[in-house]
Amino acid sequence: MILLAFVACLSTVGGVYGAVTWKSSMSAEPNKSENHKLQILKTPMVSVPILSDGQVLGYVVTRLQFTADSDLLKESSVQPEAFVADEAFRLIYETAPKDLKVGRKNAIKELSENIASGTNERLGRNVVKDVMIDSWTYLSKQDMMKNHERAP
Repeated sequence: MILLAFVACLSTVGGVYGAVTWKSSMSAEPNKSENHKLQILKTPMVSVPILSDGQVLGYVVTRLQFTADSDLLKESSVQPEAFVADEAFRLIYETAPKDLKVGRKNAIKELSENIASGTNERLGRNVVKDVMIDSWTYLSKQDMMKNHERAP
């Protein structure tokens, strides 16, 4: 009877030890894969002319924020802000006239995804993780002329 109690206690302690060891090894693995530290950066203001039939309709003025892998930023000799701003300019210039007239709901989401993927392709690394709109304004040609007249 004493031997049976000893075996039961030993198997219980062994089972608990095994479960704790297995659980701690399972929770340690995701932490290693999520060890990427992200940094939030901003682009300068980007002003994109909106053209239709050779006429300037107005301007989209935007500033973007984006998250970037801080380890890849340290290794890189170029900063991605200029690349994100340039990619945003190109994509807005190419797609905005159609999207402004139609007002597609998914246009901003697609634009953000395309800016990130296009920038990463140009940089040759997956540096930019997510692109967010910090500010977005559409100014008509008339609004721009009024603002220009008021400026000293």
